[in-house]
Amino acid sequence: MRKQHQGDLEIIVDVIKQTAHEIDWIFMGMCLDELKPYIREMHEFEVNFSDYPKKMADLNLDLAVAPLEVHPFNEAKSNLRLLEYGMLGWPVVCTDIYPYQNAPVKRVNNTTTEWLTAIRERIYDLDNTAREGDILRDWVVNNWILQDHLDEWMHSLVPVVDEKSSVKVA
Repeated sequence: MRKQHQGDLEIIVDVIKQTAHEIDWIFMGMCLDELKPYIREMHEFEVNFSDYPKKMADLNLDLAVAPLEVHPFNEAKSNLRLLEYGMLGWPVVCTDIYPYQNAPVKRVNNTTTEWLTAIRERIYDLDNTAREGDILRDWVVNNWILQDHLDEWMHSLVPVVDEKSSVKVA
C-alpha cells in the first residue's frame, strides 16, 4: 500500500540525493526511508493544530518545495500549501499543476533536470530567492486574506432569491 504522499516525494528522490551536499534538507511530516540518510532534519507531522503555525515558522526555510504527482486527485487540491509557505515569506519551487497556477512561484515539470535547475538557481542566489518569498507573501496578503474578501465569499456562499421565481440562485 502506498503512503499518502509517497508518489509526490518519489518525484524528488534523485534531486535530494544529488543535492544533499549542497542543501540542508528539512522534512516535516512524511519522509521516505531511502531519503533519511540525505536529510538534515526530520520533524514529525503530529503537532497540535494550534501549534502548527509556530512549528512551520520555526523551520525558518530559505526555500520550500512542493512536488505533486499529476493526477486527478492532486489536480483537485487547493493551493493551501502555497498560501502557508507564502505567508511565511518562503519562495517555492513546485510542480506545474492546476492548484499552483497563477501564483508567483517557480513551477516545473516533474523531471529531475527541471527540479535541479530551479532549486540550484535559487540556492545560489539567496538575495533574489528572498525577494521571490516577499513577492509570494505580498500575493497571499493581497489576494487570500479572508477578512479582506468577505463580500466575495458571502456572495458566493449565501443564496440569492430570484424575486420572479422564488428559486435560489447563486
